[in-house]
Amino acid sequence: MVDEKVIQEIYKRYRKPHKNREDLRLDYFLPLLEEHHKIDNDGFEIVLKDVDEYNPFRRFLIRSLNAVLEFDKLVAFVFKNHILFMGKEDNQLHVHIKPEDTPSLFDRIFGRNR
Repeated sequence: MVDEKVIQEIYKRYRKPHKNREDLRLDYFLPLLEEHHKIDNDGFEIVLKDVDEYNPFRRFLIRSLNAVLEFDKLVAFVFKNHILFMGKEDNQLHVHIKPEDTPSLFDRIFGRNR
């Protein structure tokens, strides 16, 4: 099960984009999801065709992916500021937006921005 602790650990562990495209294992994950999701991959970007055309999560660049993770019933596409969770057994799509870091007391006193 993916709870808030797991999500925070994902953001902590996968902060930077992938170094090797092969590390993402898209050739394994995309066919796994295609049974319930209409996905188009042209090598540079992935388009989720079953999502509304004006949805900001409809398409994303592969180079902006930090990781792709598999859970029991979900596959997670991890980005710097959000995670797309796609169902393996149904057509569900969930988005988790990373909350902004709150500045520390020291940063607020001295006007430093993070």
